[in-house]
Amino acid sequence: MPKNKSIKINTLIVIASSALISSCTLLEYLKPNDFFQKKLKDTAPAPAWIAPLPHQGSLKALNAFWAQYQDPLLITLISAAEKESVDLATAKTRIMQARSNRAIANGALLPTLGATSSSSISVEQPTPKYKNKGGFNPIQSGGPTRSNQIGLQSAWELDLFGENAAELDASKANLLVAESSWHEARVALAAEVATSYFDYRYCNQQLGITKADAASRHETARLTDISAKAGFTDEGSGYVAQASDAAGQQQVLQQQASCDSTIKELVALTNIVEADLKQKMQQNNAPKLDEKTSAALFSISQIPAEVIAQRPDVYMAEQDVMAAIAELKSSKLNRYPTISLNGSIGLLHLSTKNYTSSGGVWSLGPLSISFPIFDGGKAQANIEAKSVKLDETFTSYRSKVRTAVKEVEQALVTLDSTEKRTQTAQVAATSYKAALASTEIKYQSGFTNIIELEDIRRTSLQADTNIVSLSKERNNAWISLYRAAGGGWTEAEASKPLAIKTDN
Repeated sequence: MPKNKSIKINTLIVIASSALISSCTLLEYLKPNDFFQKKLKDTAPAPAWIAPLPHQGSLKALNAFWAQYQDPLLITLISAAEKESVDLATAKTRIMQARSNRAIANGALLPTLGATSSSSISVEQPTPKYKNKGGFNPIQSGGPTRSNQIGLQSAWELDLFGENAAELDASKANLLVAESSWHEARVALAAEVATSYFDYRYCNQQLGITKADAASRHETARLTDISAKAGFTDEGSGYVAQASDAAGQQQVLQQQASCDSTIKELVALTNIVEADLKQKMQQNNAPKLDEKTSAALFSISQIPAEVIAQRPDVYMAEQDVMAAIAELKSSKLNRYPTISLNGSIGLLHLSTKNYTSSGGVWSLGPLSISFPIFDGGKAQANIEAKSVKLDETFTSYRSKVRTAVKEVEQALVTLDSTEKRTQTAQVAATSYKAALASTEIKYQSGFTNIIELEDIRRTSLQADTNIVSLSKERNNAWISLYRAAGGGWTEAEASKPLAIKTDN
């Protein structure tokens, strides 16, 4: 072997070895799990909840949260909303896109194979020669030459440093993000439908109390007017009673409008005709809503880190970080040499006027190595962009964790507060009912007047209003806690591929 050629080969080996060593160092630096765990220490939530925890129940009940209400109509409405949800449809589209990107990234690691065929015909020009007698005559051609060939061609870019593998890791993480976003949208949608549904039911309860209050005000105004005309009550008291009557009617109209607005929210979410939906609500035989309806639907006694891990949005943020790490790794590896190998194999049939030949043909190579030297700073700019993206995704992850803890804590605080307030509100409501019963007895015995009776009645109705409001607030707090705790989603769900297909 010539000396110069040997030097060139040795130089090439040294360069490739240096690149390989540098790449291995880079791979160690960018191990996603190690990198993420180091950052995670600064993001871990507190070791215990600060807010009081609800008692009884079990975490398993979170997976069957809505079934605990024993309300088939609620389940029906949630299912209908899932079919109509734009967010779920968008999430499904993103999943299909992510699956396609994963397939593309996986294909980059494999050789490409293509079939080729060719057919040609050529005629060789005759070569002039002299006859023995000195005359010039062209020798006739041997005829056309026909060539037919069929074969397979293959090309393979060897992923020596792992750039394509990093792209595949990024695509896998992005697929998990897309699938988790579907779960997140599903949990959010169920919570939204349930909130509107229970708001409507509580609104109707409140409407009944408001109508009873308005009827009491109207009766007081009627009796006060009679008394004023008879001269037993001053004229000012009559005007006050009329104003109270008008205010009661206004409250009824306002409450009715609130109920009508809420039912329209359900119509928009489920795409069920409003008249049909109202009929379903009227015919619904679900248990009566009261302060005991959602006394203890599930427990949340685990440490914060375990609960936060059950949230699909936090898992999404975590996978965003993993994807960003893989993309940064790929962009750094893009500066290293690329090695590709080509080859082919096929059959060749060659025929002329005088002979025919057939046989196999094959080739291996060339083996090409490409060394990036100058790209105008494009590679470095791409690395910087990916580094910034990594910082952004991790900042987003930390924000998601803090928000998740806040939402759980707030829901726990509301549950604890409503439980305590409900106890005192029940005492007040019971006492006012006893006072109303006593006043009714006094009225029937002639020891008090109807105006005093109606005044006590309205006070008792206001106590009932407080009970309904607290029950609604507590129920909504349970729904908020359900969503804040992940809605029954677990990280194990991420490993189960969603049965989502495209419509062809």
